Amino acid sequence: MKKDNLQKFLDDGFFILKDCIENKLINKINATIENEIINLLKQKKIKCKKDFHSNYLKLKKVIPKNIIQIKLGETLYKKDLIKDILLQVKLKNQLISLLGPDIEYEEDNELLINEQSNINDDHLFKKLHQEFWSGAGIENILIWIPINLKKGMGTLEIVKGSHKFGFIENKNREPINNKIFKTSKIKINNRSVLFLTSLTLHKTEVNNHKIPRLAIPILLRNF
Repeated sequence: MKKDNLQKFLDDGFFILKDCIENKLINKINATIENEIINLLKQKKIKCKKDFHSNYLKLKKVIPKNIIQIKLGETLYKKDLIKDILLQVKLKNQLISLLGPDIEYEEDNELLINEQSNINDDHLFKKLHQEFWSGAGIENILIWIPINLKKGMGTLEIVKGSHKFGFIENKNREPINNKIFKTSKIKINNRSVLFLTSLTLHKTEVNNHKIPRLAIPILLRNF
């Protein structure tokens, strides 16, 4: 018999809710991101091209990447697209079953942009870590939502059952005994959502595609 998602969450520290976001909403999110990048280029009086990747590379030359991530995250929030994600029926029902009907979410989420070149940047290429280290409480749930996945982009790597260790001692934002943890690569598609506890060890998987991988993280808890 298959485990239900709650049991997977308790046993493994994560689960994937499949096909819970409509294609039209994913498309709207990607279009909003592309349009905002064009707007930011126009503010800098830089000529735009037709494709997202070229425009993003141009923007990165004049605005630091961490600022781009913040600005794009703010745009998605202000245009109510984060709320629209959370109100998708299948996702909303799953969240209510885990947290109850009174749910709050963090509004200052960055859009995560992962590139081939990020591997040596600790801010942009996350090593094995717990969200708890960054201020999330044990009552928080993190959901991770990929929005433009293509073959070769990678996802996240997770240490199954690591939430049961509780707080894991770390140095330089990595577990002290890093070599004892075995990770599994997550298989997920663009319409699905990954649920994690704040104590689940996870890290960024290398993106081997020329186009940046985009994902939305949202931190939630019972209100």
